[in-house]
Amino acid sequence: MLSCLRSGSSRRQFVKLLGMMGLGSSVPPARSSMLGAPSRGGAAAALSENRIQPCVFNLLPLGSVRPTGWLKSQLQIQANGLSGHFDETWPDVGPTSGWLGGTGESWERGPYFLDGLISLAYLLDDERFKAKAQRFIEWTLKSQTNNGMFGPASNNDWWPRMVMLKALTQYHETTADPRVIPMMTRYFKYQLATLPTRPLTSWGRFRWQDQVLTVLWLYDRTFDPALLDLMKLLHAQGYDWIAQYDHFQYKERMSEAQIALSSKMPGLQDTKMATHGVNNSQAVKTGAVWSRITGSLTTDRPCSR
Repeated sequence: MLSCLRSGSSRRQFVKLLGMMGLGSSVPPARSSMLGAPSRGGAAAALSENRIQPCVFNLLPLGSVRPTGWLKSQLQIQANGLSGHFDETWPDVGPTSGWLGGTGESWERGPYFLDGLISLAYLLDDERFKAKAQRFIEWTLKSQTNNGMFGPASNNDWWPRMVMLKALTQYHETTADPRVIPMMTRYFKYQLATLPTRPLTSWGRFRWQDQVLTVLWLYDRTFDPALLDLMKLLHAQGYDWIAQYDHFQYKERMSEAQIALSSKMPGLQDTKMATHGVNNSQAVKTGAVWSRITGSLTTDRPCSR
């Protein structure tokens, strides 16, 4: 990467490299050798036929590496501090959370808290934190309706469910809970049928690549061809980050007045979301994520702005 920077590479090349370095596939390690082998039949043949690309690097499942020494001490500090007691101090991720059946906040806070709590609980092998996490898991799994939708009924936004899906993949990797994969399969089937009439908006539209990661996670375990259709639909409805980085316009700091204006004028809403710091941090991986479907890091559609 340093040699690339020293040679005066383009911004597009830099973003490609950064995305590839930041992306680790969620393919189970046990299948790594199979995915990299020539396709001769069975699951490997299905993978080849559907153009899902094998990965160069694979993420190890949660719990494969155990913290010791300084790292374990830091995690214990988090557990003893606010991270381990957040639900006891903030009702939005505790008693009133919509993700525990409460009447309070029912958007992203519960899923975000759970996503970190699962890692903390299982890396420290702490039964108390596992029990805290399990409350969210149980409620979420039991919340699924007959049509496949899940989560608080008071909020049907796609985005917070994207966060919860990520948390569920981590939970499954460390527990092998047999309920998770069928639950995700039903939800993705519902989403595939519903997105054409209730498309991605706002945060979900700008963070579609985060859900593609969880759809890929499930595809690598089930090889369900319908998941390919879902990923393509998420891509089609999502913001075109690859085109944005290819022709980057936002080279100066935006003023508070510009940001305020973009919030009030629908035509400028994309500007606010496209320059949002967290959105960009999550979007850097888009090219690498999408390359598993296309085999290419380049955009295959006109810029959506």
